[in-house]
Formats: sequence, C-alpha cells, structure tokens
Amino acid sequence: MANELFNNINAFDQWKNDVNNLLVRLKIWLKRNQFFDQNFENQIDTFQDFLKQEYLTLAFVGEFSRGKTELINALFFSEYGQRILPSEAGRTTMCPTELFYDKKENRPYLRLLPIESRMKPTTLSEYRENPSHWREIPLLTGSALEMTQSLKMITETKKVGKDIAKKLGFDLTLLEHNDEKGQVEIPVWRHALVSFPHDLLIKGLRIIDTPGLNALGSEPELTLKVLPQVQAILFLLGADTGITASDMKIWQDYIQPLADENGLDTFVVLNKIDTLEDELSETASIENNLSKVIKNTCSQLNLNLNQVIPISAKKALIGKVRNDAQQLSKSKIDKLEHYLATNLLSHKKQLVVDSLFTHTENMISQAIHMATQKSEAMFLQRKQFEQITGDNTSKIEEMVEENKASMSKYEHQLVAIKPSQRLLERQSKILLDIVASETISKLVDQTIKQLVNSKTTVALFRHMNEFYDAVEKIISELNHEAELTNKMTISLYQKFNDDFGLNLLEPKYVPARRITNDLRNIIKHSKRLENNLITAFTEQSIAVSRFFSGTVTDLVSSFKQARKSLRIWTQNVLSPLSHQLKIQKSSISEYESELDALKQSRSFVGGKIKGLNRLIDDLEYEIENANNMKVELYRFKPEVSSSNVVSFTRSA
Repeated sequence: MANELFNNINAFDQWKNDVNNLLVRLKIWLKRNQFFDQNFENQIDTFQDFLKQEYLTLAFVGEFSRGKTELINALFFSEYGQRILPSEAGRTTMCPTELFYDKKENRPYLRLLPIESRMKPTTLSEYRENPSHWREIPLLTGSALEMTQSLKMITETKKVGKDIAKKLGFDLTLLEHNDEKGQVEIPVWRHALVSFPHDLLIKGLRIIDTPGLNALGSEPELTLKVLPQVQAILFLLGADTGITASDMKIWQDYIQPLADENGLDTFVVLNKIDTLEDELSETASIENNLSKVIKNTCSQLNLNLNQVIPISAKKALIGKVRNDAQQLSKSKIDKLEHYLATNLLSHKKQLVVDSLFTHTENMISQAIHMATQKSEAMFLQRKQFEQITGDNTSKIEEMVEENKASMSKYEHQLVAIKPSQRLLERQSKILLDIVASETISKLVDQTIKQLVNSKTTVALFRHMNEFYDAVEKIISELNHEAELTNKMTISLYQKFNDDFGLNLLEPKYVPARRITNDLRNIIKHSKRLENNLITAFTEQSIAVSRFFSGTVTDLVSSFKQARKSLRIWTQNVLSPLSHQLKIQKSSISEYESELDALKQSRSFVGGKIKGLNRLIDDLEYEIENANNMKVELYRFKPEVSSSNVVSFTRSA
C-alpha cells in the first residue's frame, strides 16, 4: 500500500504544482499583453494560496481502545521498526491529534494546547494562529526512540474534581477512574499538532486521530469544522467488544450525518479480529465467526458487506516490522490499504472544481475575449489603411473625423453608463450592510444576554432557536437582494454590449448560494449537537460559553468570509467592463496618433500596414497561447471513473 498510496498522493502533489505553474504562466501572459490589473492579481494569488494549503485529510474516529492509533502506526509508520505514536496497552491518544507537515515553518515540532484553554471562548482556529498558547516540544525525527518518547506526552492525564471536569466540557459518564476523593481523570492536553517530515505528509497527507466520544462531544469545532472537511473517515469498531452504546452514539450523531451531508463513502474498520482466534478452533470455524460478526455489524449500522473491512492492526504492525508475511496475511490489512490508495482522492473533485477550475477557466476566457477584441480593432484599422491609395488626403481627413466621432461617442456613452454603474455599486453596499459586522455583533450581544438570563433549559433552547431564526432572516434578505443585484448586473452588461458594440462574457453572479449554504450548514450541525451540548452540563453558564465558542464563533467567522466574498465580487464584476473600456479608449487614442502621422507622410501607410500585420500576428499567437492554457486546464481537471475514483493525472 505504501507504494500505491504514495504514488497517488505524489500524483496529487505534482498536479498541484502543474496547476500552479499554469497560473504563473497566465500571470506572465496577462502582464505581457498589458491586461494585468489588481483584480487578476488578487484572483491568481488566492488560487495559488489555495493550492499551497490544500491537504488530503484522513480522519480516524472511534471510541477509546478501538485501535485507531495502532492502525495509524501500521499504515504509515511501520518502517521505523516500532510504534511511533503511543498505542501500546495502557497508553493511548488522549486528545485530538493532527499529523501533517508544516510547509510554512518547514520544520518538525509537537505542539500541545493545555486543556484549560477550554475555559476561554477562543476557538481552536484562533489558537492555531498564535503558537504562544501552545507548549512546543522538540521532535527529533532522526531518532525513532527520541521521537516516540516526545509523542508519549499526548497520552498524559491528570485527576481533577468533577466540577472542574464539567467546566472543561467533559461528560462525566464517559470518564473513568472515579477515586475516593471524588476526582476523575481527564487529558492534560486539549489538542496536539504534530509537524512531521514523513514522505506522505510532505506530499500533502494530513491525518487526524480522535480519542473517543468525549472529545467529539466536548469540542464543537472538531465536529462542526474539522471533520466535515476531510476526504475520508475510518470509523473503528472492536471485534472483541461489538458495537457498544457509545460506538452507536458516535455513528448516529457524527459519522452517519457527515456521510449523508457531504457524500462521503462510509467505511467501517472492524479491528482486533485477532481476538476471535482460538488455537483450539479450526481456521474455517474462525472465519465463520468473523463472518457472523461482520454481518451483525452491517445489520446494526445498515451497511452493505463491502462497507465493513475486518483487520488486525496489531498483526499488521508486527507483520510489517518483522517482515512476517504470515502475520501480514492474517491481519487482512491489504483490503483497507487498497481502499485508501484508490479512494482517498475521490472527494476532492467537487471542492477543486468549485474553488479553482471554474474561476480559472473564467479568467482565461476573459483574457482571450479581451485579446480578441483588441485584435478585431487592429483588423478594422488595417482595412481602413488599405483603402488609402496615392495622395488620398480627403480619405485621411474622413478617417480623422470618424475617429473623432468615435471618441466623442465613447465619452458620451461613458457618461451615460455611469448611473447604472453607481446603481450597482449602491446595491453592492446594500448587500454588505446586510452582513455587516455591526449587525452580527448586535445580534450576538442580544443573544448572550438572553441566554445568560435564561432560567431553564427550555428557555436556553428557545433563545438559541431565536438566534437561528434571526440568522435565517439575514440569509433570506441577502438572497432577495442578491437576486435584484444579479438582475442589475445582467442589465448593465447588456447596456455595455448595446452602447459600446461589445460582446462581453456572461457576468459573475453574487455568491449568495455558497454563502447561504455555509451558514445553513453551521446551523444544521449546531442543532444536531446542541442537545448533547446542553445535557452534558449542569451549569447553564458553561453550556452558553461552549455554545458561543463553537456555533456563534463559526457563524461570525462565516459572515466575515461572506463580506470578503462580496467585496471581491464587487471588484470582479466591474473589472471586465473597465478592461473593455480601457482597450477601446486605447485603440481610439492610438489610432488618432497614427492618423496624425499619416497627414505628415503618405509613405507611412505601407509601413503602418506592415506594422499592424506584425501586431495582429503577435496577438493571434498570444490568443493561441491562451487557448492552449485553457486546453491544458481541461487536461488537469480531475476526472471521476465509474468507480467514483478521481485521477489527478493529466488526461490525454
């Protein structure tokens, strides 16, 4: 699997580099042809940042002691000859752990966020941006032993009173080791970030290890933001325990809804099948018992047989470390490895197409359109020059007057179009006012007061729902105004086409649908989680704090992103118009200079025609280059096979 998965992830990395190189060439092309402006620069920079930051993310989800960390060791780190992540008996991952390679800092490290950070409303996303809140541990990757010792810190626990555990967001029924002092054992750390220069991680793989139901239930951001962004989730069960009540809760509350909403393939890894082995039983009997466990799992989770993959992570790790083919065969790890190698990339397609390809294609099309308009103007000039023969002074004067009339008409139409432009700008301001930070802050402050003053859980739910209703009202108003704005945009583009004789591309529409989907998805996830959130606490103030550090913070962040998207749209929607006007004015002005030169010397006509021929040839060559970039972009576009597997290699 290592080779198969590495080859696929390497292809993804190479694909990102190829697309980035295409964007670089597009930027050079735009500058060379004098079409480059701030709008194009912002778009290309955004796309390049997207490519740099994009990961392929694989999440391991399940209750404690299901073998998630052991499986990660077996799949990715067996070449070190020992367990890299702590997964031996009595030592397991106690906090959500992310393994990746930080290309920005370009160095290995272990960062640990203290569990006490849950007392503050600051989100994990905000903490990520400020390393000073984390404890950083050197990660000596040259020594497997040293690295293993450092990573054992993610297993650390401590005992605290039950009241403190509640304030930190833990469900006491899911904690163990109640002692005679009434204390419970909790993780020392809230979250761990491991930057590790493993080949697969360097190429863009990110691995998330979650430590059980208590982590999922007490970290809204983990379930609201992190898991919905992954490309594959492996849900681990234990063949020795069967499906417990907490396993079923994770499945019903977190995994199944994510699969339904995001279209992820749902696969269950039935680990620890080695516990079904009995030295006194025959192989056929053992396989029969395993078959029964698989069928029972499928029945309880309503899955097909091919969606449950039985393995022994322990035998897989031992088999790989000791190069023991028999142990490796018994582990049945090969089916899971093949699944990961062939399916991990499959759910990148829509994200990549929506976030990158459509906009890049539009950019290239716009560039080709502008170059074509410029070329057509040169063809017209050449035709007019070719009509000049001998001492045709009257023809030149006629051309001068026609050009003056064109400039006069251009300036008149430019004035006439200004009211429509100002109307669209005012409408854009209306859109921004709807999602203004002041509006959102006022709503949040009002909701905080209502929740803090709530006397019962029923009142808490009511005020939360009132908050959701208020957000929905904002969404509806935004969609209504966006529809009006789109109609104005179409009208403005049509007026440009009619008045200036242009053939503009179809305008970009307000991204209201994407903004709406983002906001409604946050609310949908929150409504699913809020019951668990509130019932997990006895103190309402803690529930309110957790609600706002998760749901409300995400909504505020989403509104901030909406404002940014709307500002970018406002700049972009008028950009093609400005470009066309610039090209048209430049063409008229240059033509005026050429006609003035013709008045002084008739011999200039032949030279000018030759010059225009060269310019037309050059521009046709540039248009061909741009069309080739568009064709190349299509070749880079991910394609889905009949088995729903995406290929990131070039298509023929």
